[in-house]
Amino acid sequence: MTQTKKPNDIILKSTRGLLIFAKWMLVLGVGALAAALPVLLFSYRQLLAEMGEIFVSQPAPETVGLIGILMFLGAVIMLLTLFAINRLRKIVDSVGEGNPFTRINGTRLRGMGIAVFAIQLVTFVGSLLATGLLTMLGEVKPGQDFHLSIDGSISLSGILLVLLLIILARVFDSGAKMQEELEGIV
Repeated sequence: MTQTKKPNDIILKSTRGLLIFAKWMLVLGVGALAAALPVLLFSYRQLLAEMGEIFVSQPAPETVGLIGILMFLGAVIMLLTLFAINRLRKIVDSVGEGNPFTRINGTRLRGMGIAVFAIQLVTFVGSLLATGLLTMLGEVKPGQDFHLSIDGSISLSGILLVLLLIILARVFDSGAKMQEELEGIV
């Protein structure tokens, strides 16, 4: 019977704890958005009335639909982040067990790279829709405090992260292949 060795490294333990905490925060966030979407649908008239008090022109009912789409995209981003965090936690576990160079870790890194790329795309689309929403809402009435700025650019650091994860996946694949060759020699 093989017993898995628990990591004694404080950095691995801290990272694992942080990833578990982030996982549960994301689960709560997705749950909150999932609960808020039906509330949005059933209280859209009240929301439109409250927005009418803030903006010069009365918002069209389509604005509530656009808000719902943005909330859905937020949940998608959280789910993609949750996917990447789960893969990273499994990699951290394999490092703690002393066996990080496995083919599955290369696959996990590629999955994380795809998730980060998808997050970049969804964020970009969301920023375009949010800009459209602000345009639909128009000007704020004098004396009302409403400020929202939207960055519609693509993140260079996000693209670099995607490339880093894909290259690291190849490194892990090569490491796994070398390890398998060494085990075949011994």
